[in-house]
Amino acid sequence: MIDHRPYTFVTVAYDGETGLLRLQARSMRLYCPPDLVDEIIVVDNSQRATSNRWRTDLLYHYGKLARLVRFISRGELVTIPVGAGGWWTQQVLKIKTAEVIRSERYVLLDAKNHLISQLARDFLETEAGLPRINGHSFIEDPMRNFLERTLSYFGLSPELYLNWFTRTTTPFTILASEARALMQYLEDREGKPFALTFLEKQLTEFFLYSGFLESKGILKSSYDLTQPHCAQIWGETTNEADCAEAVRKVEKMGCPFMAVHSKAIANMDERGRAIVAEFWHARGLFPSVTDATRFLRNPNRTYQDYNGRVYPWPIGYLVFHFDQRWKTALTRRGTHV
Repeated sequence: MIDHRPYTFVTVAYDGETGLLRLQARSMRLYCPPDLVDEIIVVDNSQRATSNRWRTDLLYHYGKLARLVRFISRGELVTIPVGAGGWWTQQVLKIKTAEVIRSERYVLLDAKNHLISQLARDFLETEAGLPRINGHSFIEDPMRNFLERTLSYFGLSPELYLNWFTRTTTPFTILASEARALMQYLEDREGKPFALTFLEKQLTEFFLYSGFLESKGILKSSYDLTQPHCAQIWGETTNEADCAEAVRKVEKMGCPFMAVHSKAIANMDERGRAIVAEFWHARGLFPSVTDATRFLRNPNRTYQDYNGRVYPWPIGYLVFHFDQRWKTALTRRGTHV
């Protein structure tokens, strides 16, 4: 009998993504079975000191999963050189988190990811327990140069992998022991901390991890490579047709996750916004299309209550502070929200 071990879910985010983090937390509460979860780790990649008040609010949206949530500041994991950009540091943190993972595997998420249907174990692994990922061609992909650079670091010939290699998008399942072995390999080889090597050589996290496994000859034996690819709405794909296609893909592929990038939300036209809002409402993430539409107008300038009702600025500011006092009072009485 297969021993179905739980997963750790890891999101690396910063203080400018709190609106999307609330949506993600609420989606996990609705669609992630607790028996799949060992821990949920939220890594704060903010570049400046931030209030911890948003953490209490985020726990509220996780509901019964809140007891499994752990917050980690990036300074607890690694010392980041001054001037390093957030796009680079979040990649370092996605690998460094392996040092504090208790489970054998962890699923990396971005703030843009949220569940839109029940997460089943067979999305994450095969019946035999092999973790699942997917890949695609990088011949015309904008990440091709990063793939070539990273594979060359391991002495692999990039030309052999351009037709297919693992994707650079989340969700992505990592074997914690292999991520730790990767960091040790780089530090032994370069004689400096993992983060410094990663940033100096401008490597990328998923290519580095998969390239390391491929250099050991174990990538394709460590994973099942047929996981469905989840629909994503990027900053460049935000009109009505693009959003409608993303929704069609969700329904066709049956993938439990969807991703909507913050830049996509900022650039989305009115019809595109209506399509996404209607879909989110249909999946129970917001109690009405109006609430979802308000959220899409500016996720960080609105307040979402437990069920996803959205209060625009400045009403949301007042509701948020009232809710904070209420949650603090319950916490002091030992009541979990």
